[in-house]
Amino acid sequence: MKFKKVIASSALSLTLLVSATPAFAVKPSQESITPQAVLQDLYQGASSREDLKNVMEVLGIKFYLKDAWENEDGSWTGFYQGWT
Repeated sequence: MKFKKVIASSALSLTLLVSATPAFAVKPSQESITPQAVLQDLYQGASSREDLKNVMEVLGIKFYLKDAWENEDGSWTGFYQGWT
């Protein structure tokens, strides 16, 4: 009796496993993945810190000021980043 239960349980398990095999199959994808957005860097020179805007638009892309520093000659450089 016990042996029949083991055989029946094994057969049932095997049947369920085989019927679920298509669910585990992986279909290879031929599509290439392209990024949705690209981070762009921009450096802008200015004569004073006040001339560096916090947000500036170039060719329809909004660039945000991330860093600014004073150069040896007294001019300023702003580092901007924006997503295309």
